[in-house]
Amino acid sequence: MKTYNTRRVYRVRCQSGIIGWRTRLGNNYKSYADWKYNAEMWGLDSMLGFKSPREAWDANPVVEGSVNPSDFRKVKP
Repeated sequence: MKTYNTRRVYRVRCQSGIIGWRTRLGNNYKSYADWKYNAEMWGLDSMLGFKSPREAWDANPVVEGSVNPSDFRKVKP
């Protein structure tokens, strides 16, 4: 079983069928401020099922996505 506790980014086939990436949320953003800006602009925290950007950042879930915005989602590690 993969633990996803490193800065590694995995290549995966996303729900849309195209190749994308899978990693921890914190690995995709330089800082909390960067995450918060994008989360508030695009509603990313609610797409992942969290009530606020801070809650999502603290949980640091495994996420996957691609060039298709609908592929962005939380996945089980």
